[in-house]
Amino acid sequence: ASDYIEIINWNSCVVHPPPILRDLSEDDIKSLINSNTTPIREIQKFSCHTQAVERCIKLLTEASNKVSGHDSRDGSIRATLKSRLVMPNFSKKSNFKCVIDIKRKK
Repeated sequence: ASDYIEIINWNSCVVHPPPILRDLSEDDIKSLINSNTTPIREIQKFSCHTQAVERCIKLLTEASNKVSGHDSRDGSIRATLKSRLVMPNFSKKSNFKCVIDIKRKK
């Protein structure tokens, strides 16, 4: 491959439209591009740059580094989220105490 874009087999990739353009047809998008006016459209408010979004981006990045493929990544993310629900939350220093104090036993 002479260019990094040629490494990907684009015919085997499933491409999903961005959420904001999902309801528009291809002809609608082409007409918006060719028109000289700025489209006035009710844009849904997507949460952006919040802590929750940043946590999801981190989780997605970690899953992408661990596994390959959409289904594997989805399974990894679901397993991680389920594991986090089951595990206790260590929010205070007292939660980290050992059950048995080894020094007292001696």
